[in-house]
Amino acid sequence: MTGPVGPRPHHATSGLPWGIALTAAGLALQTYASGDAPPRPDAVFAVPGRLDGNPPGVVGGWALAAIGLVLAGPGLIHLCGALLAVGRPGVLRLLAGRVLQQEAGLIGRPVGVLCVLGSAAYTVLELYGRASGPSGAHAFGPLTGLGAALVTLCAAATTVTAVLEARSARGRTTAALLRLGAPARLLRGAAALRATALLALLVPLVWVVAHLTAMPFRR
Repeated sequence: MTGPVGPRPHHATSGLPWGIALTAAGLALQTYASGDAPPRPDAVFAVPGRLDGNPPGVVGGWALAAIGLVLAGPGLIHLCGALLAVGRPGVLRLLAGRVLQQEAGLIGRPVGVLCVLGSAAYTVLELYGRASGPSGAHAFGPLTGLGAALVTLCAAATTVTAVLEARSARGRTTAALLRLGAPARLLRGAAALRATALLALLVPLVWVVAHLTAMPFRR
């Protein structure tokens, strides 16, 4: 499968080291800057949409970590495809892995943005849950919820567009496989395996980044 789907593999993986470095630097900066922050989560995130109570280092660290995740997205997806095809894979694993590797440059950045949003949502919900307590003193307002929903919808739409573009780009390869006698069940199985592999890689990553982001404020 050598169809023209996305950039070449080395282009997709070139941003992975930089993305990991930026994410690690951002998390480290958050941890360092939170040393001067108030010890309670409600004091740090007092008002949604304002930076008054947030130390600049915390905001800058989160921004660095977010940029790092987006930059590492293509490399992570390429790595996921490489792991699927490692060793002596069968047809199903080989097909799923090669498609992920070829499409990494096309869908990697939008998927990275979704990872950033997922990590931020998990972190903020956990910190606000701790801060508000039973009284719900710091519940989200309607404008905050509307803004978050709008950003999430835009990121999801971008990701869906990239996935559809990738699907269209590999149309020739799919048609060729069908002409050669490949069963449609094989193609559906490969798509399901790709989705499962991405979830298995990205969900733990989002969870780890979210917990490391929230950790400095659990005091």
